[in-house]
Amino acid sequence: MRWSLALLSVLALVAGCAGATTGSEWHELSLPARGARVVELVPVRDGVLALGSVPAGEDRAPAAWTTADGSHWRAVTVEPHSPYGELAELISAGVGDRTVVLGRAFGGSHGNPRMTVWSGDSAKLTEYPQVFELFGGPHAIGVAAAAALGGTDLLIGGWDGADGRYGAAIWVSADGANWQRRVDDPALSSGPGELTGASAITTGPEGFLIVGQTQREGTQLPLAWTSRDGIGWRRTALPGRAALATQVGCNADHCTLFGQSTLASPTLLCWPSDTAAPVPGPAAQTIDMVKVMVQDTRTYAVVRLDGAVHLLSVRPDCTDRQDLPLPVPAAHAQLTELPNGLLLSTIEDTGSRLWLRAHP
Repeated sequence: MRWSLALLSVLALVAGCAGATTGSEWHELSLPARGARVVELVPVRDGVLALGSVPAGEDRAPAAWTTADGSHWRAVTVEPHSPYGELAELISAGVGDRTVVLGRAFGGSHGNPRMTVWSGDSAKLTEYPQVFELFGGPHAIGVAAAAALGGTDLLIGGWDGADGRYGAAIWVSADGANWQRRVDDPALSSGPGELTGASAITTGPEGFLIVGQTQREGTQLPLAWTSRDGIGWRRTALPGRAALATQVGCNADHCTLFGQSTLASPTLLCWPSDTAAPVPGPAAQTIDMVKVMVQDTRTYAVVRLDGAVHLLSVRPDCTDRQDLPLPVPAAHAQLTELPNGLLLSTIEDTGSRLWLRAHP
């Protein structure tokens, strides 16, 4: 009997330690489809839109789903209309009067990413093929992310302008199908002696909000751009030097910006607003900001530090930083909020795992 009690005590201790080290606050959920890669999670009116891909023979095919609780999923009809669309993984979305989605496939003579554009709603997404040189070709730098506000859809990226200086660029659509590239806005494009770059976009109290940087005389300077309509832009120099602004999130009242210093030992930076000095965070050799989710009392940030995902939580003023335990180690992850908690996707090359962390 003594031996049995001792064994039970040891087993209980081991079980307790295992729960503490594997992020026991998280509960694993079923995937919306076998082999699904969920690489983006976007709030929509009826819950969350999940974007990604599913296996299709030796390749993968675009896929999307919606959920209100993380447990019950409804497949979104996905209708490709090009060879690259059939192979695309859906990577970014903006939700306004329509849902605009950016997809990415790899192919062509150089194996470069080929961008695909989709439009629709939570029931169906349709690809609208574009002429190759609208997003690609010899002057293309890249297309990074999508956003939407009202009846305006927006994509951001970089383009090599007519003056030979590459810089931040936008693509605008009023119907999700027909797009116009704009590379000549003086607020966005590179002026003499500088190179601008756009890293992320969202929508907030001032409309569209882009974060990025400019390089002058070899020094990186963080920037933000705002626009009510996606056409006219205002540039704001963020406080700080030798830094990049790389990700942003907003709620109805305020926005929080994240980035990093560009010194020999990079440090994570958090701006409580576009006028406040950045609050320094952890240091790492490589810092990759993935997602910022702003709530009334806390802001959550998914960041890769030296290749490992961390989930950080800060107050609206960027203080009281907490590193929340993840359910499993991950190289990539995505995050959003459901009424019943935080929804997390940990992402591998061949698929994802989904997790729910109940609100405290």
